[in-house]
Amino acid sequence: MIESSIMQLRVTLSDVKPGTWRRVLVPTSIRYDQLHAIIQVLFGWTNSHLHSFSPAKDPTTEYGIVMPDLDMGEGMRNETEFFVYPDLEKGDVTYIYDFGASWTHQIELEKMVTMKSFIKAKQHQLPVVLAGRGPERIEETGSRGRSFNGETINALFAEFAGSWDEAF
Repeated sequence: MIESSIMQLRVTLSDVKPGTWRRVLVPTSIRYDQLHAIIQVLFGWTNSHLHSFSPAKDPTTEYGIVMPDLDMGEGMRNETEFFVYPDLEKGDVTYIYDFGASWTHQIELEKMVTMKSFIKAKQHQLPVVLAGRGPERIEETGSRGRSFNGETINALFAEFAGSWDEAF
């Protein structure tokens, strides 16, 4: 039996020049809130703004932060309760970060990767960024930020993974 439990995603930041995208491997078991955190790292965002996800095949469905006490997120599905994979299996998902600036990202499931091929490629962690193009953006101005650096991104992912050791 060949098990495919890893997704290869391409996350593209829309409407910027030069074209900006990141290719990343993530487990099929990630929820929307976890994908949000991954995208924040991939693009150098600061997690200072609200965000939402919408599947292309069902744009009326929206996942994000639900705060009933503040009357926010009404009609939105709680991103901590839903997995990304079922929606990506049906088509792309749109991620919008900062509702004022509307940084729009298209998330595409490029292919499924088996654990065997993941290990054979000498990968050691998930998530892992494989490739990318285009600079980060400064949130408030849209100006170009730091250049894409996969090693720096993967070091951040490794640092977050290391925090599991401290939790137990």
